[in-house]
Amino acid sequence: MILTEENRMDKLAIIGSGYMARIIAERAKELKIESHCFSNDENSVAVNVADFFHNVSILDLDRLLYECEKIGVNGVVATTELTIFPTAHVAKQMNLQGNNIEVAKYITDKTVVREKVKNVENLFQPAFWKCDGSIIPQVDRFPVIVKPIAGGGKRGLSVVYSVSELKQAIEEAIGVSKVKGALVEEYLDGGKEYSVESLSYEGRQYILQITQKDSSGPPHCVELGHHQPAALSEEMRNLVEEVVKNALIAAGITNGPCHTEIKIINGRVYLIEINGRPGGDHIAYPLTELSTGYPYITGIIQAALGKLDESKLLNLEHNYCGVYFVTTQTAYLKKIFDNCDKEPWFYKKNFVSEELHPITHNDGFNTNYFMYYSKTGKPKILKKETCT
Repeated sequence: MILTEENRMDKLAIIGSGYMARIIAERAKELKIESHCFSNDENSVAVNVADFFHNVSILDLDRLLYECEKIGVNGVVATTELTIFPTAHVAKQMNLQGNNIEVAKYITDKTVVREKVKNVENLFQPAFWKCDGSIIPQVDRFPVIVKPIAGGGKRGLSVVYSVSELKQAIEEAIGVSKVKGALVEEYLDGGKEYSVESLSYEGRQYILQITQKDSSGPPHCVELGHHQPAALSEEMRNLVEEVVKNALIAAGITNGPCHTEIKIINGRVYLIEINGRPGGDHIAYPLTELSTGYPYITGIIQAALGKLDESKLLNLEHNYCGVYFVTTQTAYLKKIFDNCDKEPWFYKKNFVSEELHPITHNDGFNTNYFMYYSKTGKPKILKKETCT
C-alpha cells in the first residue's frame, strides 16, 4: 500500500518515562499511534508500555533531536516540568506544534512567571522573594512559605514561622529545585486551594475543569484529595476561567496542557503556579476525563500532532468525581476505604498497605486511595467534606 497523509501512522515522542508518560503511551496505543518514549531510566513505568523505548537522557538535547528526526516523529509531548524545555526544543527544530522555546525556558521558574502575569486583571499574588541561599531575605512578617524555584509535587515545600527556621527551609528547597534557587513568599492563610486544567492550541485557550483540593495545611501543604468540579458559584467559576486564560496568554502558553494552581480567599484569585504539563496525581487522568466526558489525554496528543478537534472542547459534561488519599493524615478515611467497593459511587481503589503512612509530598500512585464517580451529583461520602 502506498502511504499517504491520510493513512500514514502518526509517531509520537513522549519525553520522560514516569506515570504521565505511561498514561500517554497507553492512550497512543488505543489510538493506533506509534509511541516512542525517551528517558535514561530503564526501570521506569512507561518503558514497557510505549511501542519503543530509547535510552536517551532528556537533557541531551542534541541526541534527543537526532533520534526524533531519525524516527520522523510528527508530535512531541512533555510529561513533567523537567521535560518541558526538551519538548519545546524538539518541536521547534522539527517544525512541530509546541510552545515557544523561550517560554519553555522560563515557565518552570516560578519567579519569572510571577513577573510575566503581574498585570493580569483580577489575578493577585503574594509578596515574594527569590534567593540563591547566599543571602537570606529580610522577611518582616511570618509565616512564609518556602518552595523550590522549579519543582513539583510539593517536594521541598514548607511553611516557616521564624527567621531561625528560614535558612534551613531555603537550603532544603534549593536542594530539590531543578533551577538553583528558592522562592520565599507570603503564606496565604485561609481560603481554599484549586487547580485548573487547560488545553491550548495555536494560541487559543480552553479551560476544561477546576479541581478543588483537600490540603494538609502547614508545614508541607500536601494534597490529600481532589474533587471535580470545584464547588464554586457560577460567577466565581467564570472569574477563575477568565483570569486563568489571561494568565496563560500573559505567560506565553500557546500549545498543549497546563495545570495552573490557585487559591481563592475572600473572592480573590491568587496565583500559586503555572505548570506546562498535565495535572498529576490522577487529576488529568482519569478525573478530568470522567467529570467532563472529554478525552483529555487524547486532546493532548492531538494538539501535539497538530490535529486537535476543537469543536469537542465546547460542550463538556458535568459529572462528579474525585480521589481521597488514605494516609495517617486522613486516618478517618480508613473505614470507608476498606468497604468503598460496595458503594454505588465507587470507581477505583488502590491498596498499598494495611498500615497507613504519612506523606510529606504529593504521591498519588504509591499511596492507598479510592475514587468516586457519579453523573447525578457529588455523593455524600463524609459527614464533613474537608480534611483536617
